Amino acid sequence: MKVLLVNGSPHKKGCTYTALCDKQARSNLMWDSAMAENGVLKCGRLTDFQAHQIEHQLGAYTDCNHGQGLAVIQLVYYRHIVKDAQEKFARLGQAVFGVSTGEEAVDALEAFVKECKLPSRLGELKSKVEITPEILRKVADTSNIIKCNPRQLTADEIYEILMECR
Repeated sequence: MKVLLVNGSPHKKGCTYTALCDKQARSNLMWDSAMAENGVLKCGRLTDFQAHQIEHQLGAYTDCNHGQGLAVIQLVYYRHIVKDAQEKFARLGQAVFGVSTGEEAVDALEAFVKECKLPSRLGELKSKVEITPEILRKVADTSNIIKCNPRQLTADEIYEILMECR
């Protein structure tokens, strides 16, 4: 995450601008992405990818972009569970954003998402399929519920999270 923050700033002459001209920076980001995606980072650990599972279902019912859907869902999901995983979010905040509490970490992540001009509401996803409460109910009812999160969610909680994303 810290590599993304360092190499992902959208400011002109900022890190992204520089990274476009820097083969080593692009290589680092690609390597980090590969390690995150292939499961190496979660070997021997219980991980929380519930937001990812929810977004996969959203993508199955709509044509929304996967990364943008994650940007919308993760923030609402994290706010929903932050009290159940204070220590984990506090570590994220300290290591990546230099803040001390879980809530501050989620706030800092939200600020970064906004800085990158990513969508923060489902209506901003430019889906050709109208994302209605009925579609969100189907998404919630068919989402793979992961048991190793800070706590196991119900389909109704997933539906609440999705409705908060509107």
